[in-house]
Amino acid sequence: MKDFYRIYNYHDVRLDSNPEKNDAKISMLRIFLNGTLLAVIIAVPAISGTVLFHYVIKTNLIITITAGIITLFVAMGFAYKVSKKLAL
Repeated sequence: MKDFYRIYNYHDVRLDSNPEKNDAKISMLRIFLNGTLLAVIIAVPAISGTVLFHYVIKTNLIITITAGIITLFVAMGFAYKVSKKLAL
């Protein structure tokens, strides 16, 4: 029953369960900052593209949604490349 209620150290997270291969620890702050950066990289272009098409260019709703989705997928592709660099 003691194993069920383990106390985890929230300051460090081991990335790999094999201690011989990778003994590096990463702080929780770095994980949160990297996640926040990726969320901003994905969300800001999609929201700004949608607002731009809807309010500035004044296109109809279908074109606005399509432009927002295309912008979202492009931003997700860019965030995927950034996440690979952040993981190293």
